[in-house]
Amino acid sequence: MSTSNIFPGALAPMPDAMSATLIWPGPEPVAPPRFVEGFELFAAFAREAGADPAALAADLGALWDFVAAHPELLAAPETAEAAERFLGNAIAVVHPAARWRFTSEPEVCTSTISVPVAGLLRGIIEHPEQREPFREMLASWPQADRDAEEHAALTHDEVDIDFVVTPVPFTRPVLSIPEFVDESGHVIHYGSRWAGGSPPEDAYSRVTHPERFAPVMGVVDALVDHLETWYDVDVDRRSDESGARIWHLRPTTGAQITLTETAESVFIQAGALTREYAPSCTCDACDETAESVADQIEETVLAIAAGGLREVYPVGQRRWLHTERRTPDGGGRSGGGQPDPSLSADELDDAADLLGRLPDGWWPAWTLRSAQS
Repeated sequence: MSTSNIFPGALAPMPDAMSATLIWPGPEPVAPPRFVEGFELFAAFAREAGADPAALAADLGALWDFVAAHPELLAAPETAEAAERFLGNAIAVVHPAARWRFTSEPEVCTSTISVPVAGLLRGIIEHPEQREPFREMLASWPQADRDAEEHAALTHDEVDIDFVVTPVPFTRPVLSIPEFVDESGHVIHYGSRWAGGSPPEDAYSRVTHPERFAPVMGVVDALVDHLETWYDVDVDRRSDESGARIWHLRPTTGAQITLTETAESVFIQAGALTREYAPSCTCDACDETAESVADQIEETVLAIAAGGLREVYPVGQRRWLHTERRTPDGGGRSGGGQPDPSLSADELDDAADLLGRLPDGWWPAWTLRSAQS
């Protein structure tokens, strides 16, 4: 590796696309570089324009203004590439944890934020007014990394859960699935429409036959009846003014669950802050079926009742919500992000207080009924 009197560290070649791919067996992986070489043309350009490259490298605001004032940097590919590398190195000065990588294009990144340098160079020249938002993003980057590390640590926690499952497993009622056809009269095979390939772009904004999820209604009815039979839980059944059916399940121990069912989806609310739609998306591209939606609802609701729900809030300075679902058979999934934006600050504070009194955020299992009639 070479050194430079402009950037405070060793210079390495730009990683290539293959370095981002794990090949096994193979040599020991090479750590991604903080600074890359190949910016000399830009440094010479800056000197000819009367600027000190070392001063620009140490002051990203001054570098932004210099680049914005010289759109001719884009005229020659070699000069543009050198400017991109200089910009990326300057970002790594501001955020020492950032490293170079090459996916579809060179970028400077951590696990939370990625800055494609070619787009940055063009963005500075075409939209110099974005200087302050970019500065704010860089200022928030270290905290974003710390929050992500805190969230990642939660997902690696090992815990033994005392699951409480019903003596008789839930049996899904037979789903009566009608046949659906497209505009040409051809049968639509939902769940395997794209045969392992990619759906067309317009499929992401198209929803055909949302009524294909209607058979799930019978599953929700049977699932609630099953829970009410075996667990000590009060169930309130009602419909709202729109016709949506609502089940509010209040167990004597553990997380409450509210299910709101419309013709196209089931909205699951559980614990203090858990929110989930089944299906999460009804568009043609996602290609969900009544069977896949029933799988999702059963897995989620039965796991919560058995004691497999974890909610941790707030996580990090950005006050993320971490949720985790584990199933008695060893499965599970986790997620994180901002809690429901419709919740008020007082509601979020109440949730934080409630979850803070749970053992590491884990809700207890529901209690089985002492005797069956």
